[in-house]
Amino acid sequence: MRKLVLLLLLCAWPGPAGAERMVDLLHGFAVDLPEGWRVSLSPGGLLFTDLESVVLVRGMPQKSPKEAVKPLLEEAKRIGGGQATLHFRQASGGLMLWAQGLAYPLVFTQGAMGDLVLFALEPQVQAALSGLRYEAIHLLLPGPKTLLAVSAYLPQDLPDGKRQEVRGLLRSLEFVAPKDRVPYRTEALMDPLLGVPAAYLPVPQGYAFQGSVVAKGGTLRAPAFQLTKGGVVLRRDVIYLEAMAVATPFGGNPSTILLWNGQLGQVPGYLCAGSSGEVPALLAQGLWAWETGAPWQVSKVQPLRGTSRVARYLEGVRWAWEQQMNQSMLMAMGRPGDRFQSWREVLGLWAAQGGLRRQATVEARARGFFLPSPAASSAHCALSLEAVLLHGPSEALARETGALSGVMLGFSMNPRWAALEAERSRQASAELTRMVLGMLKEGEEFNSWMSRSWANLLSNQTYARDPSTGETFRLYKQSFDTGAFWRDPVFGGVLGTVERGGKLEELLGQAGWRRLEESLSGLPGTWR
Repeated sequence: MRKLVLLLLLCAWPGPAGAERMVDLLHGFAVDLPEGWRVSLSPGGLLFTDLESVVLVRGMPQKSPKEAVKPLLEEAKRIGGGQATLHFRQASGGLMLWAQGLAYPLVFTQGAMGDLVLFALEPQVQAALSGLRYEAIHLLLPGPKTLLAVSAYLPQDLPDGKRQEVRGLLRSLEFVAPKDRVPYRTEALMDPLLGVPAAYLPVPQGYAFQGSVVAKGGTLRAPAFQLTKGGVVLRRDVIYLEAMAVATPFGGNPSTILLWNGQLGQVPGYLCAGSSGEVPALLAQGLWAWETGAPWQVSKVQPLRGTSRVARYLEGVRWAWEQQMNQSMLMAMGRPGDRFQSWREVLGLWAAQGGLRRQATVEARARGFFLPSPAASSAHCALSLEAVLLHGPSEALARETGALSGVMLGFSMNPRWAALEAERSRQASAELTRMVLGMLKEGEEFNSWMSRSWANLLSNQTYARDPSTGETFRLYKQSFDTGAFWRDPVFGGVLGTVERGGKLEELLGQAGWRRLEESLSGLPGTWR
């Protein structure tokens, strides 16, 4: 490997505290990634961020210094709103550009935010982030064929400890020599329903690939895939558990629906996770044990949360929104004593089974409620798990991790599919809502019909309707009486009950009287 040497890193800064070495043999780099930091592929290079500080390593066309800095100047104008101040200086072997008075670089961080970007785009959050003032340092280093541009966007008030973290990250960055890199091909993960690729991912040489778009509960779907080579497996699992239980003084009937990568099944008992702390056991002693025939021993669990001010702030905004949704649901549907709960967590999970090892990044989302009642208490829990799982013998995993790290870094969703899928899900959800409302309406009509019919039957009453005028009457009639009601066409009087098929019925018909329709409930569709 060739060390990336930067002028501003000549001091012997230590590596980032708590950092883990990440090696990507597909895209050709290695770095010590501090806790809370993430890496993604940006146009032209690599992006490292903890959602507050940003480091970009990009390749640029070989040009004169004046031409080379133009994209960086335009970048500073966009982020600084035209108020940035710029300084240039020659550096050993390159050119340094220093910009001050910049705004929060959302243009770079939003791609690494995941669902937090939905909250980052809210006006009140934008206003809070606008209070941060940034500076940027760009270093242009000429190479044989291209320029290497290393950029660091940092808050002007960033603590020294965090600045050392950034320096340590840059100091640890190495590029992998071409001969040590692993060749790969790009595969499209197709959605047979919509007919477009849902995602793209690099597949290292020698690996077999399978993938599709699978259901993940309700009308939602997500990509799932698996790469295999010998005993080594990298896969993306999409799991949905829906547990239900009703408890009475005479017993209960818990059951769980399991949807695992599109395969639907039923599990006895109430299988769910009431908190993020229960997820490791649910996987290791539950789902993974069923899959492999033996339980797994969890060796390490690490919550993957933001460590920077911006990341913690955005996670707090999301948490507040989720609590507001819980409170709204409780006010709309709940009674005193009812409990609604929702939570989400991202976990790093390490487990072993004999000589096999598993390492997973699990995103868990849960929503549930408990409705207590002296007669029958009920509970419901819906748990969604999306897990990126690395599985295999210890030695094989150590050998293949560098290639498989590049797979997940190169995995990218197709924006067109995301838009089409959102519209499909919206339409499917609307249709499902229409069906549910229709079923509820039918149920209400049936209950109304039953209650009114039984009330009239037990009180010896019925409804009668004139088919000519639509007038409705509630009349006395013995429940065992099979006779009919007739109405005088002139004065409107009602005669009942007249034996059906008898002589009187014949005479009334000849005189112009009208036989009335009858219904115990008086509801549409029940008249006869």
